[in-house]
Amino acid sequence: MTTPASAARSLREARLARIPRRPFTDTDPALDEAWGYRVQDLDRAGRLAAGERLVGAKLGLTSRAKQRTMGVAQPIVGFLTDAMQLGTGDDERVLGRTAQPRVEPEIAFRLARELDRPLTPWTAEQAVDAVTVAVEVIDSRYAAFGFRLPDVVADNTSAAGFLVGRWTHPRRAGDLATAGCVLSVDGAVAHTATGAAVLGHPLRALVHLSEHLVRRGERLPAGAVVLAGALTDAVPVRPGVVHRAEIRGLGAVELVPADR
Repeated sequence: MTTPASAARSLREARLARIPRRPFTDTDPALDEAWGYRVQDLDRAGRLAAGERLVGAKLGLTSRAKQRTMGVAQPIVGFLTDAMQLGTGDDERVLGRTAQPRVEPEIAFRLARELDRPLTPWTAEQAVDAVTVAVEVIDSRYAAFGFRLPDVVADNTSAAGFLVGRWTHPRRAGDLATAGCVLSVDGAVAHTATGAAVLGHPLRALVHLSEHLVRRGERLPAGAVVLAGALTDAVPVRPGVVHRAEIRGLGAVELVPADR
């Protein structure tokens, strides 16, 4: 069986070389989700040792359709570091460090307090001091995004970058479950959805994250960013093109070419 340490090294090499590899489960079908998180832990430790700073967490497989496709009954969790934070004009940075980048619209939460205990749907909102629209850049280390559950968990749920909009108080955002979302590429609508695409309500992503952290004896500090999960399918990042996510009540955010 592929050891977590060797898998973490292989994924790091694939990321730095920008050359996708075969999924580990192609040769080791017995690998499981727990193995994937052991690999992810080693990846995170390596990044932090290299000077990156943990700034939050992200969820994947938050739509029921994607869960059915993967044969799982719950989302998966990855981590975010400051090296993944993007700004206006950073599309060239994205293209220069990824192999097959895609973007997807998300709802982002900022924690009001340390997340160190299980939340309920009723207490999740109290754990948030701000909410906004975000664009996440994903980039799988596996060719054509072909993987099974242990592979994508090991690959930190394909995390590559994120760009957040202007933070607003949750009470000013309205009902996040019914908020309409539009993902557009150079002004052309690519996908639409509502906040309910994330587990029926985006705050349920926080509930799942809190349970995940408690099981693993981990916590997130106040001020950490949490990406609740993709609202729509992802679209490939194209050079020189504006990728825009807009959510009613939260505004819009754009991944814009440097020369725009």
